[in-house]
Amino acid sequence: MPEREHILRQGIFRSVVIILFLILVGNIFVMMVPKHQFYKDQALKNRQVRFRHRAPRGLILDRDGVILADNTYIADITLPFHSLTADGPDSTLVRLINWFDLPREATLERLREQKTAGGRGVLVLISNATMPQISAIEERGRQLPGARVDSRPRRRYLYGELFAHVIGYVGEVVRADLDTTGGHTGYKLGDMIGKQGVETALEDLLRGGSGIKLEEVNASGRVVGREAIWLEEVTAGQDVTLSLSLSHQYQMAQAIGERTACGVALDTRTGEVLAAYSHPVFDPNLMTVPITAEQWNVLSNDPDKPFFNRIAQATYPPASLYKPVTSLAGLRNGVIGISTVLEPCLGGWQFGNRYFRCWKRSGHGLVDHTEAIVQSCDTYFYQLGLRLDIDQLAEAARSLGLGRVCTDIFVDEAAGNVPDTAWYDKRFGKGKWTRGVLLNNSIGQGELLVTPIQMAMLVGRLATSGRMPDPVFVTDPPRLRKSPDPLPFSERDLAWVRRALELVVSEGTGKAAGLDSVSVAGKTGTAQNPHGEDHAWFMCFAPADDPQVALAIIVENAGHGSSEAAPVAEKWLQAYFAAEDSLPGLPSPVLVNGRMGR
Repeated sequence: MPEREHILRQGIFRSVVIILFLILVGNIFVMMVPKHQFYKDQALKNRQVRFRHRAPRGLILDRDGVILADNTYIADITLPFHSLTADGPDSTLVRLINWFDLPREATLERLREQKTAGGRGVLVLISNATMPQISAIEERGRQLPGARVDSRPRRRYLYGELFAHVIGYVGEVVRADLDTTGGHTGYKLGDMIGKQGVETALEDLLRGGSGIKLEEVNASGRVVGREAIWLEEVTAGQDVTLSLSLSHQYQMAQAIGERTACGVALDTRTGEVLAAYSHPVFDPNLMTVPITAEQWNVLSNDPDKPFFNRIAQATYPPASLYKPVTSLAGLRNGVIGISTVLEPCLGGWQFGNRYFRCWKRSGHGLVDHTEAIVQSCDTYFYQLGLRLDIDQLAEAARSLGLGRVCTDIFVDEAAGNVPDTAWYDKRFGKGKWTRGVLLNNSIGQGELLVTPIQMAMLVGRLATSGRMPDPVFVTDPPRLRKSPDPLPFSERDLAWVRRALELVVSEGTGKAAGLDSVSVAGKTGTAQNPHGEDHAWFMCFAPADDPQVALAIIVENAGHGSSEAAPVAEKWLQAYFAAEDSLPGLPSPVLVNGRMGR
């Protein structure tokens, strides 16, 4: 009995072994034959990883082909998402925090935010890593499974602050941007997107297309194998050529110096912007890598407002720069002639129970229309304004380009304000305002508001009898240009205004802008400022008999345009018309991240 039981047990054992063997062989067969492709794909997924590669943005060049913005490459130290679990950091992350002496809690909180947001699909431990940090990762890779050094393009502005308000800058896409990119698609958190100026206006052209590369990695997350597979090729962004000139822009910055001011120069033949400079300024290179909230607050709360683009965002009363508009409105509507003499200027004009002063307290005496512009007599224009209605004055201003945005570059460009009857009725109520508003409007004060680029356009239109187009900042790729509407003024009246503006510089308040070799026609202005000292204005075109360039300058809180703004214009015009070999040297490109190059 025991022997039979023993034999039975042996048989059962053999059967179990045979069955297990058959099961094993069967599974191996299934894995090797029917499910071979399935397990092969699974293995590839475990060791092949998709990496997204950002496209370099297109270059930005000046009108002569000088590179103003290009790209350099920086390195980030990254880790896979699994380096940070609910239980805390893994050993690789702990080592890196200790080796690089990073603040533990702040770093972990920042990485948790990245993991929640998704974005690049990896945790960026250190952005824009230094060479010692990069070397540490490369040399100790075996101790740091999952740690990688990823390179990416960084925008570089080769002339720093010089073109900051025109070109703008790029910054990282944050969650709020994904809903407000204006129809742009394909962005991920952490990508770069234009935040101001040309970088924003031409985002679709400059950004290019990101690529996806399939790479083989080992268990430590390090790339192995010899050849990667590009699933989607990187497409570089398109280059953009501006109308601005490095030379003209630099000369504008030199002429303005450290003043709180703005200058805009236009080519009267094409409307192309030759220079547009606003000061104070900021360095856009600071914005191309992540900065802390504290650093951002320091920049954004700077009392000098370096981010404020006075070219197209700031609005001011045009002051006496508006007097040619008032003159043309009067001539067009037949309420005054070129040689009309009005009541003498005794230092001001009484209207109702209010006395409106002239800038010259002793008065200008008896002057005709031409002399009133040359000497900028407020009293004369008070009287002229009262002969018009507010809508006639507003219509003349709008025909010259005021009261609307005039570029397609600045998303936050101000339209200014040209008040008319409807505007005053809405502001004060119908019948609750008087013709007294005409006295302020006629001399460019009151509720009138303009931008510096509008005033450059206005004087350019006067210089060319309205033929100059709206300001153009980009020449390549060509932008859609609208031909200007004809001006509603006679050529005789426009020629008279140009002659009067020439006399302003040769004999009147604008003498400080005169050049020895080139005739200049212009107008000074002093805009009242309820918050401090008056703003100094000057606009001009030159040569007076064959206009090539139109220019508008405003210097904030500086006083009279004749003594503060006109000399700035003279300095820029002197450089513009000077022989090239007599100009001072241009600035060298700035170093960014210790590197410079093309």
